[in-house]
Amino acid sequence: MKRLLFILIPVLLLCFCGKESAVQLVSFTDSGCSKAQQMAPDTRAGGGQPSQLILKHSSEGLVITRTNALMNCSIKNDGMGCEVSIEGNTIHLKVYEKGEKLRCVCPVETMSSTVSGLTTGNAYILDYTCDGTYSPISFTYEEGMKMVIDLDLYKPSASQ
Repeated sequence: MKRLLFILIPVLLLCFCGKESAVQLVSFTDSGCSKAQQMAPDTRAGGGQPSQLILKHSSEGLVITRTNALMNCSIKNDGMGCEVSIEGNTIHLKVYEKGEKLRCVCPVETMSSTVSGLTTGNAYILDYTCDGTYSPISFTYEEGMKMVIDLDLYKPSASQ
């Protein structure tokens, strides 16, 4: 029995102490649909305000806030979902409408996700998908970080 314990203790220490914290979605919030309306696909949300992505360091993790997005009106019924995963140094963040698509869009003032488990001082690439796919965004996750990004600059050239 003692021999088994001498074997198990180092294995358990390796399993629990050797792991980095897992990257996970801590929270996701959204302001909901401001008002449902028919809009041309190229009309900006928020009364012409640019859509921005704000990356900010916090004690809980990386806070990713999207402003002035156009989402399908289905969010009024079924809400929105958010998924996060990581491969190497690439963070995949996908925000999407739940439920069946309707024939209207509505402005959403803010959506905010908090991702934990990142290492301060490391360089990452954000692969962001929401109302379309955007070009990868490179950043270094560090204390005091706050990046404000104009998403129009990250739209793939084929969709412009």
